[in-house]
Amino acid sequence: MFEANIPTSYPEGHELRKIVSIRYTPVFVFLDANGRKVLETRGFSNAREAKALHEFVAKRHYTKTGLQEFLAKYPK
Repeated sequence: MFEANIPTSYPEGHELRKIVSIRYTPVFVFLDANGRKVLETRGFSNAREAKALHEFVAKRHYTKTGLQEFLAKYPK
């Protein structure tokens, strides 16, 4: 678990403003090894969703399915 105190909006020209489309926090942006955005999400509701997000990105499930479909099939 981590905690961050970050702005609710990034100033013009800020590096994160280039890749983040959601303008409030918390927002999670996952990049692949080449720096390309593979997932942007407003966070998670519970521990199950947090674990599913990690697996979705770490095991590259995003190459085969969308996040909502993956979450629907993820074990409870």
